[in-house]
Amino acid sequence: MTVGYAGMISFTADYCIAVFISSIGVLQFTFSLGGLRGLLFFKSTFVARTLGLATAILGFALFFGTGTRNINDYEGGLDAPDQALFFSLSALTALATTLIVSSLVNRRMRGKGFDADAGLDALRDGNYASALRRSILYWRSNWRTQTKRYFSG
Repeated sequence: MTVGYAGMISFTADYCIAVFISSIGVLQFTFSLGGLRGLLFFKSTFVARTLGLATAILGFALFFGTGTRNINDYEGGLDAPDQALFFSLSALTALATTLIVSSLVNRRMRGKGFDADAGLDALRDGNYASALRRSILYWRSNWRTQTKRYFSG
Protein backbone atom coordinates (compact mmCIF):
# COMPACT_ATOMS: atom_id res chain seq x y z
CA MET A 1 0.00 0.00 0.00
CA THR A 2 1.58 3.23 -1.13
CA VAL A 3 0.34 6.52 0.25
CA GLY A 4 0.99 9.64 -1.82
CA TYR A 5 2.18 13.05 -0.72
CA ALA A 6 -1.37 14.17 0.14
CA GLY A 7 -1.81 11.05 2.26
CA MET A 8 1.38 11.84 4.14
CA ILE A 9 0.16 15.35 4.90
CA SER A 10 -3.13 13.94 6.15
CA PHE A 11 -1.29 11.37 8.28
CA THR A 12 0.99 14.08 9.70
CA ALA A 13 -1.95 16.41 10.40
CA ASP A 14 -3.84 13.59 12.12
CA TYR A 15 -0.76 12.82 14.22
CA CYS A 16 -0.30 16.47 15.21
CA ILE A 17 -3.96 16.86 16.16
CA ALA A 18 -3.90 13.67 18.22
CA VAL A 19 -0.74 14.72 20.06
CA PHE A 20 -2.16 18.21 20.65
CA ILE A 21 -5.41 16.84 22.12
CA SER A 22 -3.64 14.25 24.25
CA SER A 23 -1.07 16.76 25.48
CA ILE A 24 -3.75 19.16 26.66
CA GLY A 25 -5.37 16.31 28.55
CA VAL A 26 -2.10 15.23 30.15
CA LEU A 27 -1.27 18.83 31.10
CA GLN A 28 -4.67 19.38 32.72
CA PHE A 29 -4.38 16.09 34.60
CA THR A 30 -0.88 16.82 35.92
CA PHE A 31 -1.63 20.45 36.77
CA SER A 32 -4.60 19.29 38.83
CA LEU A 33 -2.42 16.75 40.65
CA GLY A 34 0.19 19.44 41.34
CA GLY A 35 -2.39 21.90 42.66
CA LEU A 36 -1.60 24.53 40.02
CA ARG A 37 -5.13 25.92 39.91
CA GLY A 38 -4.07 28.91 37.81
CA LEU A 39 -3.36 26.58 34.88
CA LEU A 40 -6.64 24.63 35.01
CA PHE A 41 -9.55 25.15 32.62
CA PHE A 42 -12.05 24.12 35.33
CA LYS A 43 -12.23 25.18 38.97
CA SER A 44 -12.84 21.64 40.19
CA THR A 45 -9.73 19.47 40.32
CA PHE A 46 -11.92 16.38 39.99
CA VAL A 47 -13.39 17.69 36.73
CA ALA A 48 -9.93 18.68 35.50
CA ARG A 49 -8.53 15.23 36.27
CA THR A 50 -11.46 13.38 34.76
CA LEU A 51 -11.62 15.44 31.59
CA GLY A 52 -7.83 15.53 31.32
CA LEU A 53 -7.64 11.74 31.43
CA ALA A 54 -10.55 11.42 29.01
CA THR A 55 -8.96 13.93 26.61
CA ALA A 56 -5.62 12.11 26.71
CA ILE A 57 -7.38 8.86 25.83
CA LEU A 58 -9.52 10.60 23.20
CA GLY A 59 -6.50 11.84 21.25
CA PHE A 60 -5.05 8.34 21.21
CA ALA A 61 -8.39 6.81 20.20
CA LEU A 62 -8.99 9.36 17.44
CA PHE A 63 -5.61 8.73 15.89
CA PHE A 64 -5.62 4.94 15.98
CA GLY A 65 -9.36 4.48 15.54
CA THR A 66 -9.86 6.51 12.37
CA GLY A 67 -7.65 4.71 9.89
CA THR A 68 -4.67 2.52 9.18
CA ARG A 69 -1.81 3.90 11.25
CA ASN A 70 0.75 1.11 11.02
CA ILE A 71 2.45 2.63 7.95
CA ASN A 72 6.17 2.51 7.24
CA ASP A 73 7.90 5.82 6.69
CA TYR A 74 8.69 4.95 3.08
CA GLU A 75 4.97 4.26 2.46
CA GLY A 76 3.70 7.58 3.82
CA GLY A 77 4.18 7.26 7.57
CA LEU A 78 6.48 9.38 9.71
CA ASP A 79 10.13 8.56 10.16
CA ALA A 80 11.66 9.05 13.61
CA PRO A 81 13.11 12.57 13.15
CA ASP A 82 9.85 13.87 11.66
CA GLN A 83 7.84 12.19 14.38
CA ALA A 84 10.02 13.78 17.08
CA LEU A 85 9.72 17.19 15.42
CA PHE A 86 5.94 17.05 15.02
CA PHE A 87 5.46 15.64 18.52
CA SER A 88 7.53 18.47 20.01
CA LEU A 89 5.75 21.15 17.99
CA SER A 90 2.32 19.76 18.87
CA ALA A 91 3.16 19.45 22.57
CA LEU A 92 4.57 23.01 22.65
CA THR A 93 1.44 24.26 20.91
CA ALA A 94 -0.66 22.47 23.52
CA LEU A 95 1.35 24.12 26.30
CA ALA A 96 1.00 27.58 24.73
CA THR A 97 -2.73 27.02 24.23
CA THR A 98 -3.07 25.90 27.85
CA LEU A 99 -1.25 29.00 29.11
CA ILE A 100 -3.41 31.34 27.03
CA VAL A 101 -6.77 29.65 27.69
CA SER A 102 -6.13 29.18 31.41
CA SER A 103 -5.07 32.83 31.73
CA LEU A 104 -8.34 33.89 30.10
CA VAL A 105 -10.49 31.48 32.11
CA ASN A 106 -8.76 32.37 35.39
CA ARG A 107 -8.31 36.10 34.72
CA ARG A 108 -9.71 36.96 38.16
CA MET A 109 -7.06 34.87 39.93
CA ARG A 110 -4.32 37.39 40.74
CA GLY A 111 -2.44 35.55 43.45
CA LYS A 112 -2.06 36.38 47.11
CA GLY A 113 1.26 38.17 47.06
CA PHE A 114 4.31 38.39 44.94
CA ASP A 115 7.48 36.52 45.65
CA ALA A 116 10.13 36.81 42.96
CA ASP A 117 11.37 33.31 43.72
CA ALA A 118 7.94 31.65 43.77
CA GLY A 119 8.38 29.87 40.43
CA LEU A 120 5.54 27.48 39.64
CA ASP A 121 4.07 28.01 43.11
CA ALA A 122 2.85 31.41 41.89
CA LEU A 123 0.37 29.47 39.75
CA ARG A 124 -1.35 27.88 42.74
CA ASP A 125 -3.30 31.08 43.42
CA GLY A 126 -2.78 33.14 40.28
CA ASN A 127 -2.98 32.80 36.53
CA TYR A 128 -0.02 32.62 34.18
CA ALA A 129 -0.49 36.03 32.57
CA SER A 130 -0.54 37.90 35.89
CA ALA A 131 2.43 35.91 37.24
CA LEU A 132 4.40 36.61 34.06
CA ARG A 133 3.53 40.30 34.13
CA ARG A 134 4.57 40.65 37.79
CA SER A 135 7.78 38.75 37.18
CA ILE A 136 8.73 40.88 34.18
CA LEU A 137 7.97 44.10 36.08
CA TYR A 138 10.03 42.90 39.04
CA TRP A 139 13.06 41.90 36.97
CA ARG A 140 12.83 45.03 34.84
CA SER A 141 12.98 47.26 37.90
CA ASN A 142 15.58 45.20 39.81
CA TRP A 143 17.90 43.87 37.13
CA ARG A 144 20.81 46.07 38.17
CA THR A 145 20.80 44.97 41.78
CA GLN A 146 20.27 41.33 40.78
CA THR A 147 23.17 41.29 38.29
CA LYS A 148 25.59 43.62 40.14
CA ARG A 149 27.49 40.84 41.86
CA TYR A 150 28.27 39.21 38.52
CA PHE A 151 29.70 42.33 36.88
CA SER A 152 31.50 44.19 39.64
CA GLY A 153 35.12 43.51 40.55
